[in-house]
Parts: sequence; structure tokens; C-alpha cells
Amino acid sequence: MSIQYAGGTNVNAVFTGNVKNDILTNVYTQLVTAGWSVVTGNVPSTVTMTIATPGVVSWTAHGLTAGTQVRFQTTGALPTGVTANTTYYVIATGLTANSFQFSASFGGAAVNTSGTQSGVHTAVPEVLLQSASTPWSVSMRIRFRDNGTGSACVTFSIENSTSTLAGGNGTSNGQYLLPATGKTFRIVANKYQAWIFQPAASGNRSFIAFGTPYLPTFLQGVITECSWLIGSALNDSNTGIYPSFRTGFCHTTSSNQSDANTQTIVNTNLLDVAGLSNLVSTPQLIIAAAQLPRGVPGGQTGMHWHDGSALMLEPLIAWPTSSTGGEPLIRGQLWDAALIHDTFAGDTTTTFDSHNWIGITDTDSGDRATLFIVTP
Repeated sequence: MSIQYAGGTNVNAVFTGNVKNDILTNVYTQLVTAGWSVVTGNVPSTVTMTIATPGVVSWTAHGLTAGTQVRFQTTGALPTGVTANTTYYVIATGLTANSFQFSASFGGAAVNTSGTQSGVHTAVPEVLLQSASTPWSVSMRIRFRDNGTGSACVTFSIENSTSTLAGGNGTSNGQYLLPATGKTFRIVANKYQAWIFQPAASGNRSFIAFGTPYLPTFLQGVITECSWLIGSALNDSNTGIYPSFRTGFCHTTSSNQSDANTQTIVNTNLLDVAGLSNLVSTPQLIIAAAQLPRGVPGGQTGMHWHDGSALMLEPLIAWPTSSTGGEPLIRGQLWDAALIHDTFAGDTTTTFDSHNWIGITDTDSGDRATLFIVTP
């Protein structure tokens, strides 16, 4: 196998994530630019709301479907019956291209509004996007949203192409990006995968990645659903930075620290791992260089060619099927990516094979390898 280029549009954008709405807006915009399609959702937008039985929200070309979560914010006061930063659900009744009614529960009765209102109202919906379909008709979905009062982050989770399998999305399931005043994020994405991260001096809840991989010929048609989500967070509030492709590639012992949440889907199997420790089978990239002993640079072999140039390999991604203790099976290969067996600082940029690249892994002295991905 060799480097597999996705083709189409690659994005490489930097944005400031002061608040959760900044993250929602910028990730939505850049993924759509990269070739992802909207299943439901939109960027946060100014709306109007009637005081009526039931209350009706007006929002031109909102793009929301029945069941989509939405929250409301205001610079003044919302009508009686509506609470700011509380989760509501769009309902099918009265749903048009430019307006909708909403319920306090999924599929429930419409909320009635009364009293008075003031200020400018903003609707903040969750977003569900679908990747482009690979040449062998495999795609994935990514859901991201602000879970409202009690949540600090924007939460990301994955689903299969029909949403019949869906990872949890809440304060303890999925992966997280934490906004902060002046905080910078970078998003690098193509039509099949995305990487979103704070520059190399990363804080907690500041790295996520997800995608559907390239499948070798012998797995095309055998694997019909295939997607992965990783990051460096344990939950919405934990301030630790946990193992991820930002720091390394695989576990080889049962004495590792607690692991970040992960979600993977293959065919009819969903593995949603949250808050577990000492895992040996979380999603990993396969590295080829032997290390004797592991983590001691003087004991590494097979890392460089005769002329001193670093070994470069295709990044193969593996995870177990239905049990965190199961064997991680190689599912496919990351798109627009190369694994170089040497240590580089995160965000190192270079050019080779007629493409520009950026290093994802930050100074990995254990595996002594760096994942590089294509940028425009």
C-alpha cells in the first residue's frame, strides 16, 4: 500500500473559539467546505418567536429536521414557557422550511408561549453531517452540539450512515472541545476525515479527530460501515490530557493511565468507550519499528534507512470489534496521511510528494513516530 489521497477539497483553517457557538459555526462551515453534507442542523442564528399556543420559531432556511435538538439564547427575555440554554426538540407538527414548533421532550407536545419577550433571540441547534461516500460506498456521520446548562464543551460523537448506530453524546460520552477567550483552534479536513486541535502547546479538551478510512481491495464490500472518533478528553469537565494520536499511537501493556473516550463503528458493531482505564485495545495506529525495551530510544531498531532518512509508512488504524479486551483488527488506512518514524514537534510543517503536510503528533519520545497529514 502507499499514501492514499482523498482528492477533492482539503481545508486548513484557524479560528478563535471564545465560546461554544464559535466552535459550532467554524467546524460546520469548514466541514461543509471539505465536502461533508448536512443531514440536519445549521450554524447558530438570530430567530424570532411568537407568543402563541403553540409558540412558533421563524428562521429562514433553518435546515432542521424533526427530532433535532435546539437551545435558545437571548440578550433580553424569552417568552414564558421557554428557558434559556435548555434542550428542546424540533417536532414534525408545523415544520416548514422557514419555521418550526418545539417540544421539551423528544416527540412530545409543542411548547406554548405566553407573557412578554425582549432582546435578540438566538437558536443554537445540534449539527449532524455526513462524510462523502468513499469509492466503495462507505460513509459516516458526525454529530456535534452544545449540551446546554451544565456542559462546558462542544461534544462530538459518531454514527453510521443511517444513524441506526450512534455513539453517546453528553457530558461523559464522546469527545470534547473546550472554548476559552482567545483560544485558537486549527481544523484540517478532507471529505472523509477531520482533525481539530489547539496548536502544539495544547490544553485539555483541545484535540479530536474522526473519519472513515481507506479500505484495501480485499476489504472493500466486506466492510460496509466503518468510522472512528478519538480525542484527548475523559469527559466534559476533566482537566487531564489523555493519550491520543496527538501524543502516541498504541498501548502495549495493561498498566497505562486512564484512557480518553473513543467511539468506533464497524458494520453492525458500535464500541462506545467512556471513562475506562488500562485499556490495551483503544483505536491505534500500527507502528513497525521494534523497540527493545519500549520507550527507551537507545533500544529502538529499524527506524531509519542506511542514509539516515526516517522510515515512512502508511498509517493503518485498528480497533476491536465489540469488546475493549478484544484483538484490535486493522480496519483500513488513514487518508492524506503518512507515519514517519522520527520525533517531531507538533504542528511541524513540511513538503513532500508534491503536497504540504503538518505534524499531528507532538514530540512522541516513546514510539518515536509522527503522524503527518496533508494540508492545502
